Amino acid sequence: MKKFVSILLAALLVFSLVATAFAAEEAEEDEENYETGDASLDDARNADGIGDNELMVVSFGTSFNDNRRLTIGAIETALEKAFPDWSVRRGFTSQIVIDHVLERDGEVIDNVDQALQRAVDNGVKRLVVQPTHLMDGYEYNDLADAVARYADDFEAVALGKPVLADDADFQAVAKAVTAATAAYDDGRTAIVFMGHGTEAASNGVYAKMQRALTDGGYANYFVGTVEAKPDLDDVLAAVGAGDYSRVVLRPLMIVAGDHANNDMAGDGEDSWKSAFQAAGYDVACVVQGLGEMEDIQALLVSHARAAMDTLGQGELAPAAGQDEANGPVYAEDLLDGAYDIAVDSSSSMFRVVSCTLTVADGAMTAEMTMGGTGYLYVYPGTADEAAKADTADYIPYGENGDGAHVFSVPVEALNADVPLAAFSKNKQTWYDRTLVFRSDALPEDAFAESDGLDLADGTYTVEVTLSGGSGKATVESPAALTVEDGKATAHIVWSSANYDYMKVDGVRYDMANTEGNSAFDIPVPAFDEDIPIVADTVAMGTPHEIEYTLRFDGASIQTRP
Repeated sequence: MKKFVSILLAALLVFSLVATAFAAEEAEEDEENYETGDASLDDARNADGIGDNELMVVSFGTSFNDNRRLTIGAIETALEKAFPDWSVRRGFTSQIVIDHVLERDGEVIDNVDQALQRAVDNGVKRLVVQPTHLMDGYEYNDLADAVARYADDFEAVALGKPVLADDADFQAVAKAVTAATAAYDDGRTAIVFMGHGTEAASNGVYAKMQRALTDGGYANYFVGTVEAKPDLDDVLAAVGAGDYSRVVLRPLMIVAGDHANNDMAGDGEDSWKSAFQAAGYDVACVVQGLGEMEDIQALLVSHARAAMDTLGQGELAPAAGQDEANGPVYAEDLLDGAYDIAVDSSSSMFRVVSCTLTVADGAMTAEMTMGGTGYLYVYPGTADEAAKADTADYIPYGENGDGAHVFSVPVEALNADVPLAAFSKNKQTWYDRTLVFRSDALPEDAFAESDGLDLADGTYTVEVTLSGGSGKATVESPAALTVEDGKATAHIVWSSANYDYMKVDGVRYDMANTEGNSAFDIPVPAFDEDIPIVADTVAMGTPHEIEYTLRFDGASIQTRP
């Protein structure tokens, strides 16, 4: 019996030693095996007693201390210098990052709700929230929803745009990244930017950034993503199609955190560095986030300034601004049916996340799904008119299956300012809003067929303007116009011979000539409207489709002799 007990005790001791060793090994694996810098040098910007004006800078966040200070901290500092009358405060959207930094370094960083509640507790009157997110994706939309929940706690609130919001932003970022990597651009080096990627539709910003670089003459610049398309395999194939011996990798992210240090520049076999080395390239990694670039900081300053400019006296200024690129579109211009449509709002707090336009019996009605639940009624008109109107004329909200508020409102015309008063649930007050329901999101088959401006069959000329691309290409104007059976066809002649086909509404049209500059016969679906087209150029060796718009001036049409 004693022998059995001895054996049992010995076995338990061995098991304990093995378990202890395993736990120690597991704990060691969980610890960071890299240096992230001194957290004490970072300013969490969460002090109280800040005054009436707050500029809240919201970022995803990073646990890399030095890089947090060099990117997010640098952006916050740039905003402080640009707006000395505003108190700059910080909020992160990643709770995982917040918890990790707190546990490891003891640094307290507010999440979005904490930062917003801190602003309320500090008695802030005017709040501008400026995100450092790259795009209008899931993170940005969640932020907008969070800000909407607190909107009625302030006299005025505005939400700034993400880094890549419009065409000018893409050009600015392209200029910044090419300037930052100009020293590597020796003709034999492929410069590859690694983005994060998202499942949201906004993932298209990466393809658009690629076009901005390529159209700008930077054919040796490539953009890919870690978690979406284009992925590593796509970028490897694109680089492999060129004659490069060296690859420079750099993150297309505000911070250079875990993805940049490990997925891009890590020594693991799955990293981008290892993949390009395995493909035979000499690889250099530049682990610097976009936030370190002064041009990117200046871009976010401009977005914050634009958000501030929307702040009115006690609420947001009611000015969405009509869509001047497209003329008004009325119910008689559209076929009966239901269409998804885009909506611009004068207030980032009155955010329409989706909208269905119904056209029937010569009238249009929009069913708007809102990004928040802060409004109980809307009224077609101004806030003063709503306050004097019969309550029976108020339009109450409905709820969809997700509990979101939905308003159904009449629409007289698309691409025009639509005044709409909104009644705040918390403040029990009417506020002026201005909406623009945009026609550019409608499919081509939504429009009633045009008879070519009542043109008889024959030949004409029409002034035509081209926009888009790098701005270097042009088309001859006036262009020859032929009308046959009520259908208009334009003869488009380009300023070079490098285009081999065009696409209009997804249909391909090959060249109509064999000599001289590229020329095509394409349909004219509408006059006095921007018509999106695609033209394929072979000027850069590898064929590349470029997006443009054509606009045919109906008032300029003349009969050809």
